[in-house]
Amino acid sequence: METPVEAPTLASIYESRHEQRFPKLDERQLALLAQYGVQRSYAAGTTLFSTGDRHIPIFVVLKGGVDIVGHTACGEEQLIVALGPGNFSGEVGQLAGRAAIASARARENSDVLAIEERELRALIVANAELSELMMRAFILRRVALIDSRRGDVTVIGSHRTSDNTLRLRQFLTRNGHPHEYLDVEGDAFAAAFVERFGIGAAELPVVALADGHILHNPSNLELADRLGLGPDRIDGRHFDVAVIGAGPAGLAAAVYAASEGLRVVVFDAKAPGGQAGTSSRIENYFGFPTGITGQALAGRGFVQAQKFGAEVAIPRTVLTLECAKESGISIGLDGGETVTARSLIIASGARYRKLTLHNLEQYEGRGVYYAASFMESQLCSGQEVIVVGGGNSAGQAAVFLSDHASHVHVLVRASGLAASMSNYLVQRIHATRNITLHTETELVELIGNDELERVRWRHRDATEEHPIAHVFLFCGADPNTTWAQKTGCIALDPTGFVKTGGDLTAAELAAAEWPLARPPYRLETNRPGIFAVGDVRFGSVKRIAAAVGEGSMAIQLVHAFLEESQRAETAPPVRATG
Repeated sequence: METPVEAPTLASIYESRHEQRFPKLDERQLALLAQYGVQRSYAAGTTLFSTGDRHIPIFVVLKGGVDIVGHTACGEEQLIVALGPGNFSGEVGQLAGRAAIASARARENSDVLAIEERELRALIVANAELSELMMRAFILRRVALIDSRRGDVTVIGSHRTSDNTLRLRQFLTRNGHPHEYLDVEGDAFAAAFVERFGIGAAELPVVALADGHILHNPSNLELADRLGLGPDRIDGRHFDVAVIGAGPAGLAAAVYAASEGLRVVVFDAKAPGGQAGTSSRIENYFGFPTGITGQALAGRGFVQAQKFGAEVAIPRTVLTLECAKESGISIGLDGGETVTARSLIIASGARYRKLTLHNLEQYEGRGVYYAASFMESQLCSGQEVIVVGGGNSAGQAAVFLSDHASHVHVLVRASGLAASMSNYLVQRIHATRNITLHTETELVELIGNDELERVRWRHRDATEEHPIAHVFLFCGADPNTTWAQKTGCIALDPTGFVKTGGDLTAAELAAAEWPLARPPYRLETNRPGIFAVGDVRFGSVKRIAAAVGEGSMAIQLVHAFLEESQRAETAPPVRATG
């Protein structure tokens, strides 16, 4: 059971770096902002916007004051910050028109400058000084709300009896949505809440919203729609570029495409960051000498894409792909939505391979995990854990968990780590006293009732049983191309990775009736205008920097393809002679 940790108050969180979160604009800066907004007046007590409102402007206080107020799921109102003259409202969600996670009302008779969403984006792109000041404030405000572990959402559940409890918490956490978690087995309020509303153990988890609604074990898509996390409407829309996957490669493609004026939409089934977003700390990515968490890196890329106007639809799963429609590439999504695009970038990445254990799914989320973030570390605090895998993700997880668990056992089937893990991680594992490396060892059995209780592993020919209840799996990668395998129009290698450029055979191009005189570009598939980047691409280097590079390079190729298509559409018809 997770050890209850008292959340810091909003007031204490916001005291830190207050001047950066809520800078006071001077007369010159206010004059610049006036070019993008409209002045409005509000009487004391007037609500400027409410929790859940979408596409709201930011408000710059010129005279008087505005209170930003949060609401908990149990109806409690709490002041987040009191804005005065020169201060402005807003946070990162407003860049994409997401639903507000707080309310604002005039504290006294007030004059404000209202800057709408489109004008805000134009301002941020056009003015470097104000862009840096406002973007920093927006990001720090969202981080403070997350750190407070409070918000307009409360998840009530049990990690012992429900794997969906972890699913919902991971979804909210990785999508950067502030929320509170209450465990019915360790929190008196949670126990009283489920008793009051007659919620049985089989109905957990539930999600209590600030508007009083209770969602019973909602899907990620249902919860996202209720919280306004995605775009308003994408069904039937047409884009210059569609990107499947919001990992480093997909987000890099989105940033470069949107910054160069292309209409971009990004789809991801879970959250920004992909597999890299689950990394506890990345220390060998260029430009971050002290390291950065995968979630922080993904969050920065996500905000950057939104800054330039890319639309990110999460969670949206691609189900179908029609490659040869005259109107463009047709993409079918869960929920029945369909969009078309002039070009497509496949950046759906890879997923950790599952072990062939007969009862593995029984313990997923209840002792078996595929990520090692702060959330998972709290579930196993002070206990022994197992990390299975010999790659960098496994090494990062082992080092991170060693700060929270009593002991970390790393299981690898190979005779060592040197061939599969970066040297700095190998050295750190060997130097950490509460990490033990077990070579030529594999996990063979999971044992328990409602949750994992014991494991068996085999070292060469000897089998051992241990009372360890937490296992982290990082066992190689399979490509996320199940949807592509169903469509049949994209050439894949035998294991499901997408083939591009010189790796495509003449037979594969002939089968797709390749229509162009030129061969496919380096990152182009057997279908003109459809590209693959990052871990999903056959032969790619499985590194974040390489994925980012491919994502950005793909946009150059997209431009070349779109120009090529434009010339073909405008070229005069060839007349027969003779």
